[in-house]
Amino acid sequence: MLLKAIVYEGPGRLTVKDVPKPSVGPREVLVRVRAAGICGSDLEMARGNRPDVVPPRIPGHEASGDIAEVGDQVSRFRAGERVVIEPILSCGECHNCKAGRHNICKKLRFLGVHADGAFAEMMVAPEWRVYRVPEKFSYEEAAVLEPTAVGVHVVRRACISPGDTVVIIGAGPIALQIAQVARRAGASHITMTDVLDYRLELAKRLGVDLAVNPRKEDLLQLVEKVTGGDGADIVIEAVGLSSTILQTIDLVRAGGRILIAGLSVESFVTEPPTFWMKQLLKEVTVESSRSYSANDWEMAIRLASRGEVDCRALVSHKFQLEEVERAYEVADRKLENSVKVLFTP
Repeated sequence: MLLKAIVYEGPGRLTVKDVPKPSVGPREVLVRVRAAGICGSDLEMARGNRPDVVPPRIPGHEASGDIAEVGDQVSRFRAGERVVIEPILSCGECHNCKAGRHNICKKLRFLGVHADGAFAEMMVAPEWRVYRVPEKFSYEEAAVLEPTAVGVHVVRRACISPGDTVVIIGAGPIALQIAQVARRAGASHITMTDVLDYRLELAKRLGVDLAVNPRKEDLLQLVEKVTGGDGADIVIEAVGLSSTILQTIDLVRAGGRILIAGLSVESFVTEPPTFWMKQLLKEVTVESSRSYSANDWEMAIRLASRGEVDCRALVSHKFQLEEVERAYEVADRKLENSVKVLFTP
């Protein structure tokens, strides 16, 4: 049996092909993909900026769908159930896996990166990386649970607590979910920045207190005004550029916390005194965050199912697999006020 899939064949080469239906292992499930989101990492793969990807590879790691088939040792699921897929493939045996931190597994792999992913009519996943979708959820909303789980992990790593003032640099899909989760964690004031005004408008609709375009307004001045000159308790960088990472140290208060969540393919360029000496002098804690770990997905699903985090608002575009060139263009160039661009095979 042949299925349609988008195949990455090398930098700048994405083609739609007929591929064999994937085989299903004893503890795996075959999922008929109904919605799959394009992530920034998918765009970097297409540019050839992911040396860990060996073509040919089917991209995509933000997926929801129906179970079409289960392996003979699968006990938790049956055919026909609506599910969402966590794309991490971990060993389960290393120190970090046993500690519930499978996102930094010694042998970490991802569906859509190191194994075939979601930009296809069907995909395979381990049963322990599959979650049931709340009944009232559409497939499109469910596909946004992946960046929502990232948001949960970021907020946990940032140790956001009631009363904290938070600055989030960037207003992409993950940043928007971080903001919503941060509010649920008790953040008293959230400032979000971006250079795209339409995304800042969405941020305000989702509950951000202050939305700032740094090309038009003085961000540092505004943050100092909000915090009485102290700086924010927590600054989260969700862009992944040297310039925005360096900006965090001026925005955070002495004794505050910086969380770097942006995935970057560029080198971090800084004169040593610029960032690290300021960090030392302000005694600032700098943390990082990668993907998600134990219980983050359960929390993301719980928040979304209770309506405390909005997934639907992020979905801006839907395309068929055959429209791959246009879909990637819209996502990459931020055309037509795009936020989350989905394939709906």
